[in-house]
Formats: sequence, structure tokens, C-alpha cells
Amino acid sequence: MHGDDVASSMTSIATQTVSKATEIFLELLKVMIERERQNKATSKNQSKVLSGGEVTYSRLKDGGEISMLPSFAKEDYRELVAKAKKLDIPVAVIQEAGKENTVSLFFLKRDTEVINSIVQDIVRTKLAQPDQTERMITIDKEQVEGFQIYCSDHDIPVNFMETTNGVKCIFNAAYEKSIEAAVENFKNIRSELQKMSIDVQKSDDGKLKIAVTDSEQDKTLTMRFCPKAKLERVLQERLGYSEVKAIEAANSFVSKLSDEQLGYYLSGSRQLEQMEYYEKDIKFENENVLTDKYSFCRMQFKQEEAAKLTITDERGHFAVFSEKFTDRDAAERSIRQHLKVEDTETVSAILAKAEKLGFVEAPKLTQFREYSIERESQKGFTVSGGGTVLRLDLSDKETTKKALQDNFGMSAVKAERIIEKASKQSVTNNLLAKAKKTASQAVDTLKHKKKDRGSRS
Repeated sequence: MHGDDVASSMTSIATQTVSKATEIFLELLKVMIERERQNKATSKNQSKVLSGGEVTYSRLKDGGEISMLPSFAKEDYRELVAKAKKLDIPVAVIQEAGKENTVSLFFLKRDTEVINSIVQDIVRTKLAQPDQTERMITIDKEQVEGFQIYCSDHDIPVNFMETTNGVKCIFNAAYEKSIEAAVENFKNIRSELQKMSIDVQKSDDGKLKIAVTDSEQDKTLTMRFCPKAKLERVLQERLGYSEVKAIEAANSFVSKLSDEQLGYYLSGSRQLEQMEYYEKDIKFENENVLTDKYSFCRMQFKQEEAAKLTITDERGHFAVFSEKFTDRDAAERSIRQHLKVEDTETVSAILAKAEKLGFVEAPKLTQFREYSIERESQKGFTVSGGGTVLRLDLSDKETTKKALQDNFGMSAVKAERIIEKASKQSVTNNLLAKAKKTASQAVDTLKHKKKDRGSRS
């Protein structure tokens, strides 16, 4: 099929709708943005956000259901983001760990048609170029999801166009061998799936269940009726299916379901299935009321060792902590900087809750409420508290800050404030005040001393 034929046809793109997943994706996006904040995005083992950042997070959060387009060409994402920005459409672009050629696009479901149009404009432009290197193959409509996931897993950028002559998969000639391997893989999967069956049945108590029979492995599997994403996971775990084979098997089950059953079956979240656990709006009994307006969400992704904690306020500001990195000073700085909290009591309440959840270390020592700060010279000053007295050097602020933290157990922020207060004090005024105090004490000593009248004899 020529480019002009495609351009003139009715087009659409295959997307994965993320239902409950809106909140799951937003938590995921927070984690990605936090990595960007920490300047670790260049690490080979980490995913990264390529556009939008906190502005896009805020707009997606307020916009409702989110859709996803995986395996989009990285070389085209800047053009897509630029076009979306002109149309005021929020788009999050995430490059997953280990992938160099493809990205995943996330956008509001209500903007699907606009995103379709942008993607097709990019494809048409490529196809119309005299030296264009784009290729096409035709695939069955029901195979689009599995084929798209296969391409995403193997870092192959593709686009799909539904035309009057069927669904076209469009790719660069550089990936021709990879696409051939993908097609061959699908042929093998379709052949294997002919030796298995999935049916919906009713148990003795009238509840629906899913029965799977694999004659090639001589195995059977029965489970409660569940969303599609969960069935895919169980097929992988219990029958050893690849992700793409599990998707194809789960898709073959769709035609056997009623409309009511189908609504529930397609309601699952793929992101939720990729999590070990997800706990939203964590509350404790008798917790500090100052944390009421903050949402604490804990999650663990299967591909990551450490759990994450996200803390979000009512305005959409957020901070992300990892149980692998629990430094209290860093946590306090993150709360003040990213949650925009100035009140010390609120900061302490948030830290205490995060500490209880295991994401912030306990304070090293009990801090004293009051400290005596006295600047004695241009460089030197003294800090006293709880019987401890430190003589410190203003010219070496890092060493001084460390000494305050180690000896008083205070946070880095508190130590910086004490150093700032000391630096603002006047040496001359302090010396005059000390002299006046000494003189006053000397006068008092003479004034109250008993006179020796001598002997009367």
C-alpha cells in the first residue's frame, strides 16, 4: 500500500487504556520525576521522564482517565511533544530502563483523537518523503495488542494504522529483520494456542471461574473470574507462558464473554499487576492532625528491590522516599523543597509518619529546644545546649555543620540556621554586652560585701 492510500484512509492507533491505573500511573510518574530531580536519569538501569515533568503530572492528575501508547519511536517523540504543546495537550513520555529506541506515551483518554491525529501526521510525513525508509505489513486487528507489546519489549519502534484494507504496522527498514522475527514468533504462538482452551464456567456456589486447559503441557488451571491483566500474570506464572503468549491467550477469551462479563474482564490495570503491592492513603490511629492534608502512598514494583513512599499535598506537590535511602536530613530537605512546607512542626509531623513507615531514619540524638549562640570573634562562635558547649569556626561551614549535627543530633537545616544566626551577630556588640555583665557582677560583689569595722577595743 502506498503512503497516499494510507493518508486518505480512516486511521486510528492502538492504545492501552489504564483504568484504575490512573492513580497507579501517577504514582509511577512521581517516582520517575523524583529520579529526574536527583539527576540520576542517565543511569542505564533506570527509566526516565523525557518530557512534561511536574507540570504534566499536575495536568494529568486533574484530567481523569489515562491512555498509553507503547513502543513509539524515540526519534519522533520531540516532534509529538512539540505538536501536543501547541494544542495544549499534556503528554508524558517515559523511556523505560534498557530501551534506546522506543518510549511509552501517556495522555488523557479524552485527548485520544488528537494524539491519533498527531501520530498519523508524523507517519504520513515520513511516508511522503522521496527517500523514505518506512515499511508496512498487515496484521490481524486482534493481534495488535500482543504485537505492540512484543515490539515494546524488544525495543522496536512501530505505529499502527487501521485502514479500509486492514491494520497496517509501520516501521523503519532498519528494523525489518526484527519485524520478521516478531511475525515468526506470532506464527509459533498462534500454533501453540491451538493446543489450549480457555472457558468461563460456574462453580457450585454460582460464582464465575476461568478454566484453562493446555493439552501440549497436559496441564489444567482453574481460577476465579478476574480481570484480563491478572489472567495474563497467572498464565505466565503457572503455565510458563511468555508475556506475549499470555496476552494472545487472554485476548482469545474475549469472544466467549457477555457484555457484562467483558466490562469487568477489561477493567484491570497492567501497571497494578506489575506491582508487588500498592497501598494508598495510609492512616494510623491517633496520628498527628498536621499530616491530615497529606496523602501517603506506599508501593513496590516487581522489578525493583526497594519500596517507595510518595507524599502528596492537596495542591499536587509531592516528595518521594525510598526505603533503601532513609537519610533524615535529605528527607527534611525534600519535604521543605518539594512539598513547600515552612512550618517546623508540620515538617516534624511528616518526618515522624515517614519514619514510622520505615522510610526515614530515627533522629540520632534528642534535640534540645533552646541553644545559646554567641559569636566571639570574626571566625569563632560558641553554641551551648543541654550541658554541651561547642566552639566552632565560621570559616569552615561544612565542618561546623557536621559538628552541630553529630554533637546535638540536629538536622542539617537546623545547623544551617544556627550558623546563619551566628554569622549575623556583631562581635563588638557581644564583647560590649559581656563587658557590661562582668562590670555589673563586680559592682554587685562590692555592694553586698560586709564592711569590716575593725575592733572597738
